[in-house]
Amino acid sequence: MTLPDELRAVVDGEVVVVDAADATGFGDEQVLRALGVDERVVRVERDGWIPRAARSPERVPEWMARKRRQLADPQLVDFYLTMSRALDSADSADAHPQLAELADELADYITRIADEEGEFYVDDTGLESSFAELLDTHVFESLPPSRRLVELLRKRGWTGWTKLARHRHGPG
Repeated sequence: MTLPDELRAVVDGEVVVVDAADATGFGDEQVLRALGVDERVVRVERDGWIPRAARSPERVPEWMARKRRQLADPQLVDFYLTMSRALDSADSADAHPQLAELADELADYITRIADEEGEFYVDDTGLESSFAELLDTHVFESLPPSRRLVELLRKRGWTGWTKLARHRHGPG
């Protein structure tokens, strides 16, 4: 499928036109596909760029640079691949151990990044909570295991999907 040169998104009740390259992370879709990430995950990743780019076009180059660094990290690539595998086993008993292991690895990854780069780095989206909740809803509806993953991350000291933050009550 080829995207049009411009995409339209509704932000705060207004139609906003976004350059398609901005909305897709300048090729991150192709990188994810080349890595073997499930097309459903690729679509959700792309769909998340569209409203974010419309909302804060000035932040797109910064977010893209960060995404490229993340996609060069084998631990985060493993997150995408594990989430891809979990999609088809979400209703089976096999999914829960897989997601629990993924939550352990993801919590370690997020903690490492927060420790190395600072807390602000793991959630420097600058998005309002209501907007982040809208994006989260799309992810949870499109990738059902993501909701369970967030629940497991919360037990490991992190909360959120679009807006990551340390869970104030700590693990448990």
